[in-house]
Amino acid sequence: MTSSVPDVPPATQERSRRTLERIYLAGTHVLEKQGPSALTIANVAAAAGVSTGSVYRRFGSKDQLLTVIQHEFVEDFKAEMASRLNGEHLQPDASLSDVVRVAVQGFAETFEAHQRLLRELMLVSTENPAVLEVGSRGAIECGAMFRELLLAVADKITRPQPEEAIDYAYRLLYSVCAFRALFGENVESSRPAPWTALVEETATALCAYLGAGG
Repeated sequence: MTSSVPDVPPATQERSRRTLERIYLAGTHVLEKQGPSALTIANVAAAAGVSTGSVYRRFGSKDQLLTVIQHEFVEDFKAEMASRLNGEHLQPDASLSDVVRVAVQGFAETFEAHQRLLRELMLVSTENPAVLEVGSRGAIECGAMFRELLLAVADKITRPQPEEAIDYAYRLLYSVCAFRALFGENVESSRPAPWTALVEETATALCAYLGAGG
């Protein structure tokens, strides 16, 4: 766990830090494998091998534990996204298509890698404003990474108001990846569309949008 988790008393002793980490990992495991309804203080305490009192003392409530899990997940998610969107392998004269494909692939790979836990957190966020707020901040910060990458080829974007077009392109990309993580491959169509195909077709669509005139 990071040291900047909101509203969680800092653990000053090594034993306390280990207990805090164990509870957090147990909560994450329960949420990912069994879903929000199974994330009770009793279940988390049992999975962590601690008393329910230990969980309450460190996290206060189930809602606070959920917020901590979301916070930690978002921090890891952003770091992984940043490593994929740094553009270090792009040539100085990279085309709009090259850059868009790096962005789309980076997003899709990060969503695919974490889709099980991401799905549960998105479901929780529909009823928990604190979890939604943390997730929204993370999504906006990932959008800033996307924008920075695309602004490098802003001169190749032919839509009016390129920065606004980049924002809409990001909304489209985020929606596609989030919908896939939430519902899976075939909820809207029986035609096979694995992540690899989704990357290619979404990149093609975004290139067409950004490269189109008014």
